[in-house]
Amino acid sequence: MTAPLPMSMGSVFVQTTQGRGWTPEELATRAADKIIHIGDQSHPAVQAQARAFKENVKQVVAFYLKEAVEQDRATIASRLREAGHPDLVHLLGD
Repeated sequence: MTAPLPMSMGSVFVQTTQGRGWTPEELATRAADKIIHIGDQSHPAVQAQARAFKENVKQVVAFYLKEAVEQDRATIASRLREAGHPDLVHLLGD
């Protein structure tokens, strides 16, 4: 015996970069889009407040992503120096 199961697949959205990775700002935007959904049917005042909050979330997430990148680069630079390759540290810069 079989019975059909109702299923919703949802939507898929694909974004790519070319020749580089994602910037902290781009990742922060993606994170805020996942964290905060603004309903189309919401009252305009609520939508405006949600948009302002979403922008604030993006700014905070971007700040900490930048901090994470800087700290990771500092760790890698330290390990390169300890391994006797101080000449490679400059490659970590932007």
